[in-house]
Amino acid sequence: MPRPKDRTPQESRERIVQAATELFSQRGYSGAGVDELAARSGIAKTAIYYHFGSKEGLLAAVLERAATAWIEGIRAASQQAGSPLERLDRSLAGMRTMLEERPWILKLVQLLALEVGEHKPDVRATIQGIVLKARTAIVDGLHESLGMDVPDAEAIANMLLAMFDGIAFGRMLAPDLISLDDMFDEVRRVVMFMVATRIRPELLVWLHSQIEGGPQ
Repeated sequence: MPRPKDRTPQESRERIVQAATELFSQRGYSGAGVDELAARSGIAKTAIYYHFGSKEGLLAAVLERAATAWIEGIRAASQQAGSPLERLDRSLAGMRTMLEERPWILKLVQLLALEVGEHKPDVRATIQGIVLKARTAIVDGLHESLGMDVPDAEAIANMLLAMFDGIAFGRMLAPDLISLDDMFDEVRRVVMFMVATRIRPELLVWLHSQIEGGPQ
C-alpha cells in the first residue's frame, strides 16, 4: 500500500470514497463524521475538503458511484440472451438486489433529497442525474428486451422508479410488513400491463368495457 506521500491525488480520492462508502453504509449520513472518515481513510481532513468541497459533496460522489454500478447492472441484464420476459425478470432482479444488499443507497438518496436537496444545488443535481440515468437505462432495457420502441416508455420508467422508491421507503418504515416477493410480483404485473396496453391500445379499451359492463 502506498505511503501517504507516495499516493497520487486519484489514489487519495479513491481511498476517501471507499472509506466513506463503508462508513455511510454502517452509520448513515448524520452518523458519519468527517474526523472518522479521515481516520478510516488515512487521509487528512483538509484533503477530504480539497477533493470534495464538503461532506455533502463526498456523499454525492459515493451515491453516484454506487448508483452507476447498479444502473449498469440493470442495463447489462436486459442485454443478455433470453426471451423478453426473462430479460425483464433479470432487470427487476437487479433492482431488487439493491434493496436486499445495499438498502442504504436509496435511504441516503431519500434523506438527502429531503434534508439538503433544497439548499445544496450540487447534491440536488447529482440526485437528478442518478434518476435520469436510471430512467434512461430502463427505457433502453425495454427496447433491448422487446426489440422495439415502446410508446411513452419514459412514463413506464418513471412509474417503475416510483414503485421502487415506495418499496424502499416501506421497507425502511415497516420491514416486517413488506414482502419483496409479493412486491416484485406486483411490480412485474404492473410493468407488463403498462407495456402491453401501449403496444396494443385496444387492450385498454377492452378492459374498460369489461369493467363498465360489470359481472354478467
